[in-house]
Amino acid sequence: MSLSDHFEKLEDAFIGEINCDAQLYRHRKTGAEVLSLIGDDENKVFGASFRTPSSDSTGIAHIMEHSVLCGSQKYPVKAPFLEMLKSSLNTFLNAVTFSDKTVYPVASTNLQDFYNLVDVYLDAVLRPRITPEILKQEGWHYELDTPDAQLTYKGVVFNEMKGGYSSPDDRVARLSWRSLFPDTGYGYDSGGDPVNIPELTYDQFKRFHERCYHPSNAKFFFYGNDDPDRRLEILGDALDGFSAIEPETVIKLQPRFNEPRKIEYPVPVNADAAASDKQTRITLNWMLGETGDLDESLAMSVLGSILLGNAAAPLRKMLIDSGLGEGVIGGGYSASSLQSVLSTGLK
Repeated sequence: MSLSDHFEKLEDAFIGEINCDAQLYRHRKTGAEVLSLIGDDENKVFGASFRTPSSDSTGIAHIMEHSVLCGSQKYPVKAPFLEMLKSSLNTFLNAVTFSDKTVYPVASTNLQDFYNLVDVYLDAVLRPRITPEILKQEGWHYELDTPDAQLTYKGVVFNEMKGGYSSPDDRVARLSWRSLFPDTGYGYDSGGDPVNIPELTYDQFKRFHERCYHPSNAKFFFYGNDDPDRRLEILGDALDGFSAIEPETVIKLQPRFNEPRKIEYPVPVNADAAASDKQTRITLNWMLGETGDLDESLAMSVLGSILLGNAAAPLRKMLIDSGLGEGVIGGGYSASSLQSVLSTGLK
């Protein structure tokens, strides 16, 4: 079959800012979208992205990000990700869980190494060997050091998030975000709340992969000076065997509040914690416009930098000079969600 039998070209344009030809395709059988950027750059980049909204705070998206990199059908080794880090010529290799999506980017200047990385990543995300044992390893499991010891929870993501939740600043940032989105998936912690992580079952885990890590829910990305037809051949082979589904991963908009809300959260602090960790923290948080409006998002990003971007920024300086607190907290402007956010405050 020809490439046109596998992919339908939706758009073809030249982007002068990066001196690239941009070609947008749709995989005919599954509906997967592919953005192919063709330019004179030896840095070759690939990315696979999946919409992964949360319906709870079990950290299912975060645990899945770890788990798919623990071996696949074609590469049934314990940790292909670590093997690639040791032996590949990659210039970038990572995986990241956001509040509504999970992305797997790789890059290399060596052509064959690049194709190897793409092949491993595609098999990892589409055909992983996510067994119950892998969920226990990467997510959570029970541990008992001695017969008379207290039963405890352990797991790679559980331990990671337990460390994150021990930071007052980190916890306040999460709570600030949740306060703005009580009615959507953004109100949950995609990374996982240690209180909720042990609620995740293997059946839920398996269904999440079948639904969210399907080509019908994927967007793929290529950039560099490699053969654009070869990109589609590799991707077409990886998508072979999949049929279209309805993944039901649509992200809903948070309805706006009728009036400002004030929410207080008690945060546990150890008795021997540093004095700075015992300080009260307060943030002001605004839900702004939809990030699909690129002009408004750019304008708000510039405004956020002007107000809070450095020590001399007027709003940041005013907060410090007020004497009401000892340090500025809050993430400033963020357009990483469907609706952008501005957050700032003091401790």
